[in-house]
Amino acid sequence: MKTVKKVIIIALVAILAVLLVALGVFQGEARTLLSVKENGDTGVYEVNYAADYKLDKLLEEGGAATEEELVQYILKTMLKGLPIEVPYEIPNLACSTFYAETPEKGYIFGRNLDNQTTDLAVIRTNPKDGYSSVSVVNLSFLGYNESYTPDKLLDRINTLATAYFPLDGINEKGLAVGVLQLQAPVTAQDSDKPDVGTTLAIRAMLDKCATVDEAIDFLRSVDMYAAAKGCFHFQIADATGKSVVVSYVNNEMVITEKTGDFIAATNFYLHDVPFEYEKQGLDRYEILEKTLTEKKSLLTAEEGMDLLEAVRITGTDPDEKGRVYSTQWSALYDLTNPSLTLCADMNYAEPYVYTVG
Repeated sequence: MKTVKKVIIIALVAILAVLLVALGVFQGEARTLLSVKENGDTGVYEVNYAADYKLDKLLEEGGAATEEELVQYILKTMLKGLPIEVPYEIPNLACSTFYAETPEKGYIFGRNLDNQTTDLAVIRTNPKDGYSSVSVVNLSFLGYNESYTPDKLLDRINTLATAYFPLDGINEKGLAVGVLQLQAPVTAQDSDKPDVGTTLAIRAMLDKCATVDEAIDFLRSVDMYAAAKGCFHFQIADATGKSVVVSYVNNEMVITEKTGDFIAATNFYLHDVPFEYEKQGLDRYEILEKTLTEKKSLLTAEEGMDLLEAVRITGTDPDEKGRVYSTQWSALYDLTNPSLTLCADMNYAEPYVYTVG
């Protein structure tokens, strides 16, 4: 996948930004930047997003077909046109998701994000005209790495883009969604509908949709342009007992509903497609299928996290580009009492819990 070149935030611009904050120009943005904190020395950051990221305005103006367009919108709206660029990279992802019922008649949604080593951020958003949500962002997408972190105030500017780069999340109505990559032809729908990329779609579903059906209706109302000129599918779940996997085949949306006792996804289509592609995650899917079938998709929260641990990737051998993939976070979403239990870096002994609202 292509990488946008990293851009250094010049000192003069940073000083100007501080002065403008002092003058009250960036009140919401300033509160957002000041809220950024790390949980100990874990690489897990929290961001209470107080700025208006103007989602409705973006969609009304036709959306954003590429990450470049999305970042330009962020610069224009939240940074008031300041010449600060947000570097980002969308690397290959190998992920797992599943949906299950609990013994208490509730529902859970599990998700592993498998990627190169990265810090992450848990983002709380409370839009005026939308649902509150908690979502998770891979900070390497926004240029952060071992030598560049959001610990210092002037190094946090890029976190203002986090609202638009979630990879999974849950809202106050119990709708949860996660995205998984497919090694398949590029998704690039092209009509007169608003253009929406992968992470923008997740943000919109969390903000606007209370149920799976509403999320499907939203996806039908936009043109999907997959992130980094790739192909992805979404697993979406809600508090009513419904979950689907939404995929795209030759730019046509396909809905896969639960069959038998389970629904889960990794990195291959759950249905036949009219082309050859590299199926990935078959071994992880077999574990999900076996466990969920045996238990008839009835799991306690503890068993749900155990299942995520069972399908984790503990990569040690680099791929052809020298990259090593492993499970960066395991997220278990409680859809009945909307919350997130998060285990980072396969540390299943120390989960973090985040409620929505």
